[in-house]
Amino acid sequence: MRVSNLLNLNRVLNNGLSLPLAGARGSVTASALAILVGRCFAVALLSTAGLSAANIPDMDSARGEQVFVDMGCIQCHELNGRGGHVGPNLMRVLDRAFTPSELASTMWNHAPTMWAKGAERNVSVGKLTVNNAADLLAMLYASRFFENAGDAARGKELFTEKACVKCHGITQPVNPKAKPLSLWQGLADPVSLVSANWNHSSDMWDEISRKKFHWPTMNSQEMTDLLVYIRTSSAAARAEKPQFHIMAGETGKELFTSRGCAACHDVTHIKARELTLTSIAASMWNHATFLHNKPPRFEGDEMRSVLGYYWAGQFFGVNGNVARGKKVFEAKRCTECHAGAGPGPKLASQAGTFNPIRMVSVIWSHGPQMQQLMQQRNIPWPTFKTGEMADLLAFLNEQTTN
Repeated sequence: MRVSNLLNLNRVLNNGLSLPLAGARGSVTASALAILVGRCFAVALLSTAGLSAANIPDMDSARGEQVFVDMGCIQCHELNGRGGHVGPNLMRVLDRAFTPSELASTMWNHAPTMWAKGAERNVSVGKLTVNNAADLLAMLYASRFFENAGDAARGKELFTEKACVKCHGITQPVNPKAKPLSLWQGLADPVSLVSANWNHSSDMWDEISRKKFHWPTMNSQEMTDLLVYIRTSSAAARAEKPQFHIMAGETGKELFTSRGCAACHDVTHIKARELTLTSIAASMWNHATFLHNKPPRFEGDEMRSVLGYYWAGQFFGVNGNVARGKKVFEAKRCTECHAGAGPGPKLASQAGTFNPIRMVSVIWSHGPQMQQLMQQRNIPWPTFKTGEMADLLAFLNEQTTN
C-alpha cells in the first residue's frame, strides 16, 4: 500500500471522508471500511505471545476422522451423525467459535471421567501423537465451520445488495465469465474458500472496472450468510463433506514475500487475535480494494501454505497472559511435580514448545500416569476455567531454566 493511500485511510477514519478506490473504481465510505480497522490487516498474522507457526504441524481433517475411529473416540462420542452416545455429541458441545485452548481445557477437565468410562467398555487409552492431535483438531474445526450459524434468507438479500446477482446466476450463467452458483466448488473447505475468494477478486477487478460499480465490501457475518445461502442453493455444495487441510513450513513465508504482501505488511508488529477463516476471507476480499494493481493469484496449495504459516500458528497457537498463567501454574499445584524437584519433567526446560495441540496429545498419552502420581501425592485433579489454559500455556512458553 502506498503512503498516499495510508494517509487517505487515516483521513477517512478521522473525518468520515470517502476513500477513492485504486484506479478510480468508485469509493468506500468510512462505515464500509470499519471492517478493515479490526480485520483487514489481520490477514498478515505472525507475532503472538506463544509459539511460532513453525511449530504447528500439517493438519488434515480426513486423517483426523481416522484418528477419531482408531483411538476409540467414536465408541463414546457422536460426530456428524456417527458414533456412540456415552459421551456428549461433540457438535453440541463445541461452540462454532471454539478456541483450541478451550478444547484442550475441556479435555483436561473431563479426562478422568472419559478414562473411567472407556475402561468400562474395554477402550484402552492409546498414545496420541502431536500429529494425531493436530489432525483431530482439524477434523473438529471442519465439522464446526459450516454449521447453520448464518441466515440463508439474509444471504439471499446480500446476494442482490452486493451486486453478485449482476454476474452470477443460480443454475444458469448471467455472465459468460462467471459460473452459476450450482457449479461452485470448494465450499466445504474453508481454505479453498479463502483462496477462491481472493482469486475471484482478481477475476472481478476488470469486470467491475468495466461496469463501473462499487466494490462490494463484506464483514464476517455477511460472508457467513452468503455462504449459507450459496450452499443451500446448490445440491452439489450441500453434498460436499466438510474438510480442513492446512500446510506448515517456510513456503508460506516465501509466498508472502513473492506475492508482494510483505511490501505493505510488517507482520512482526501485528498482534494476533483469534480469527475464523470466514473473517479472513471477508478481510482479504475487502483488501483487494486497496491494491493499485490486479491482485496476485494463489494457485494449487499456495494459499494453504500462506495460511499455515501466518494464520494457523496464531489460531492453533497460544494467546494467553503470562502473569495470570504463573498464578494458574501455582494454584493448580503444577509446581509440586514440574518445577524440578517432583517426579514430572521440569517444564521450564521445554519453554517455547507448548501449544494446545501438544497439550491435547499430552493429556491423552500421559494423563493416566499423571493421575496416578497425583493420587499418590494427594493432589486433586486440576480443572481449568475459561481462559486459564491459554494463560498457563503462555506462562510455560515464557519460563526460563533458572
